[in-house]
Order: sequence, then structure tokens, then C-alpha cells
Amino acid sequence: MRLWISCYLLLFAVVALVAHEWTRIPDGKLHIAFLDIGQGDSVLITTPGNQRIIVDGGPNWSLLERLGEELPFFRRSIDLLILSHSDADHISALPEVLYRYDIKKILLTGIARDTAIYSAFLEAARESGAEILLAEAGNDLSLGEGVMLDILWPLGSLFGEEPKVPNNTSIVVKLTWKDHPTSSTSGGLRGASVLFTGDIEEEVEEALLKEGMDLRSDILKVAHHGSKTSSSTGFLLAVAPTLAVISVGAENTYGHPHPSVLTRLEMFGIPVRRTDEEGSIHLVLD
Repeated sequence: MRLWISCYLLLFAVVALVAHEWTRIPDGKLHIAFLDIGQGDSVLITTPGNQRIIVDGGPNWSLLERLGEELPFFRRSIDLLILSHSDADHISALPEVLYRYDIKKILLTGIARDTAIYSAFLEAARESGAEILLAEAGNDLSLGEGVMLDILWPLGSLFGEEPKVPNNTSIVVKLTWKDHPTSSTSGGLRGASVLFTGDIEEEVEEALLKEGMDLRSDILKVAHHGSKTSSSTGFLLAVAPTLAVISVGAENTYGHPHPSVLTRLEMFGIPVRRTDEEGSIHLVLD
């Protein structure tokens, strides 16, 4: 009798867990989670078509815990992994992610850099069997369901180059989603856009402006954790976001985000959300 009751309770628990995980499956909207991984960057994107994209891997293995919280237990695949650049606060968990998850595609610049963590990442990428994509402006990616990844930076291939300023090799991508036609007479499309900037500094911001890139986006992932090296006035005016998100560690030793950046954002009336204050930040766009 006790065995029967134990089996029944176990079955009930499994069914309840599966039902709970099933409710987490996307609802036809675009989900963006700026993950709380400390002083670094990591973002999980879930498209309306249920594709999963990771942008960067944070400064330690905390990303693995966050993924356990965010992804259904039966979902062990990632459709696209984007490494913006090779600094440790963006890459540290990614070798282990590549071993634990089935990664279908990896987008990177392919720069040459002699660090242990970057070498470990490249080795894990080779062993994963994932399709490797090299970032270059114009080589945009369609993710289906009206979702596009527009690669804005770098302008040309950086494969094999040894950078003097690794921050400025950061991949800059604009995620856009255009939904079904509205009922307006213009027949336009509803949509949403998010600009991911890695750790680019003012030099790259100016280059993007000079190239005339379409930077305007609803949401801005603030570059370099709010460092004073980034988020120049002209760049913020060109992006004109309705929300800025800063991924940053609490009481970090770098002084991020810098008061001058927060002042500029406030001056332009751009609301700010920060992972050091809120933890993981979840946005649902429709």
C-alpha cells in the first residue's frame, strides 16, 4: 500500500512539474531576459517561434544557474549563441554551456587572442559541432516569425586579427521583430527592437554614426556596463530608446555605471533598469 502511494505521489509530482514547465513555453511574444550574473553581460532571448538565443556568458558559472531557472528542464538546446567579444566578463560560462547544451549555431568575430578562457571557448566550440558564423555588417540573420538580427558591427571581417582594444571588437546587433499588420490605414507593422552593444566604446559609436547605421531602437542594452567610455550624447540621440538596461554587478570596483552616463540618460528622459538593483530583468514584447 505504501509503495502504491509513493508511486502515485511521484507520478503526480512529475505531471505537475511537466505542466509547470509547459506553461513556461513562449506565448507568441518576444521574451528578453537580462540575466543577473554579476559584473558582466548575459542575455537570454526567446523568440515567438520558440527559438532560444544566448548573448554572452558572464564572468563566472552563474549563467548555468540562471539557465536552469529560465529554461524548461527538458529543453537542452540553444539555437544561437552570440559571443560579443572575448573579455572574461562576457565569456566565462560559455565553454561549460557548450558542453551541457546542444548549441546549433555560434556567432563570433573569430579574433585572435591568447587567453585561457578564450582558448577554452574555441576548443569547446569546435567539439560542439555547432555551425560557426562570422560576424560582419550586412550578414544579417533571419530567425523566423518576423524576427531578424541585423549585424551592425564590425563593418568587415575581424577573423584572425589581434585587437588592441578588445572592447571595440564587440559585435553590435539589432534585434527587430515585426508582427502582423495593424488595423491602421497606413497598413504598417507593429514591432519592437532591441540594440545589443557589447562593450563598445565611443570610438565605435562614432563609427556607427558616420556609417549612417539605423540605430534607433526601443530598448538599449547600455554598452560596457554603463562605463564613462561609452554611451556618448550623439549615440544616445541616434538610438533614442524608450528604455535602457544596464547589466552590472552590485558594488563593483569599476564604479559602473558611471554617474555621467546616468546623468545623460536622465537628461534625455530615458528610463533605466539595472541588474544590480533588480536582479534578472524580464521584458515581454508584443
